[in-house]
Amino acid sequence: MTIPKRNHYNVKFLKGYGFSIKVKDSKIILTNNYDPFSKPEIEEWYVNTMPYEKIVLSGKGYISTEALSLLSQNNRNVILLDIYGKPTTFLNPVRESTTATKYRIAQYDTFRDKSKREYLATQIISAKKKSQLQLLYKIGSTIDTLPDKEAAASKAYFAEYAKFLPKRFEFHFRNQSFGTALKSDAKDIINALLNYGYAVLAAEISKFVNGIGLDAYCGFLHKTHGSFQSLVYDVIEPFRWMVDYAVFSLANNQNSRQRIYLKDYARTRDGNIVLDYSLIKRFLERLERIFSKERLYRLKHGRKRSDGLSMCQEITIAKLTVQSLADYCCGYSESFLADNP
Repeated sequence: MTIPKRNHYNVKFLKGYGFSIKVKDSKIILTNNYDPFSKPEIEEWYVNTMPYEKIVLSGKGYISTEALSLLSQNNRNVILLDIYGKPTTFLNPVRESTTATKYRIAQYDTFRDKSKREYLATQIISAKKKSQLQLLYKIGSTIDTLPDKEAAASKAYFAEYAKFLPKRFEFHFRNQSFGTALKSDAKDIINALLNYGYAVLAAEISKFVNGIGLDAYCGFLHKTHGSFQSLVYDVIEPFRWMVDYAVFSLANNQNSRQRIYLKDYARTRDGNIVLDYSLIKRFLERLERIFSKERLYRLKHGRKRSDGLSMCQEITIAKLTVQSLADYCCGYSESFLADNP
């Protein structure tokens, strides 16, 4: 039984038929059977020393209830995706406290207040467009405005984004409302990678939302309905750029070990894209690096520079955004910061 060398990535991807997660001798046993012609890859970790903060599962495998309980108790995120990268289940620990109850009641009260609900939606859309323009500038675009309406802005953004991707990937748009396909039915490799990335980002946001006790199904921008975690997809909007940038950097990578090859994906009879294990693994590792990258941010507490800014990881900023939302709903703050410099 071998244990791969520990690296700086905190994500583990298990894909294929026969992967498993179980507990033996108080250790988490991760078994990866992504290649039926090779020996399984097996790792053993005490959960408190396991380097993975999240485990992404795709395919047909097994996870024991004991393993689920142990991972949840130690705040490890388990993300179950279908073969196209669409999220099926996010496993988050249950938060039970009077503070969580207070947050949730305040969230419902805020939702019932039309002016507050519209204010939050406006802040989210504004932060999303700002992040999109910043990313376009980073990859070489010269546009400095996007349309006012969110749907039109998204369409314009991805039309510009597509110009900076190799034409061999045949990516033309993300907004597929003028076609019959759903966003989860990726017809090209870029949309397939975006699906995977957004699912992992949504799982991170879901962990933060549930971690402080907010109701993930009660949002302010996206329409609330039964099986859709609308608040998660509210908060995700200003941070989608991290996924977009991860896809861009992988698609344009000239390193022979990192670039995308035809062997890295296949098409189903319906024309949908299915990604190979190795490509998903490379992509998730790249996304983790972007999540962990630090930038200046205006923190309320902690060590600060003379200008009041501190270095903070991108994914931590997303967590602080969730806390800012809770503070606004409770009246602890007069404003909501969807993001700030």
